[in-house]
Amino acid sequence: MQAALTQNYDVIQVKVPHIESKRFKAVVKALGFEIEKKNSLDRALEDIEAGRVHTWSSAEEMFQALGI
Repeated sequence: MQAALTQNYDVIQVKVPHIESKRFKAVVKALGFEIEKKNSLDRALEDIEAGRVHTWSSAEEMFQALGI
């Protein structure tokens, strides 16, 4: 009986223009689906893939670059 209640889910990644995101979220919610938020690790990996990271050879060099 428990197998009948178990649902299999597909995770689908969709890119939506920022201006349409509010409407898209409302439609998804109205259909009874949920939007899974990205966790910190996924966001960090995206930053690395997009090249939004900096490297320094020492902490002193990092402090200089940050103006500390």
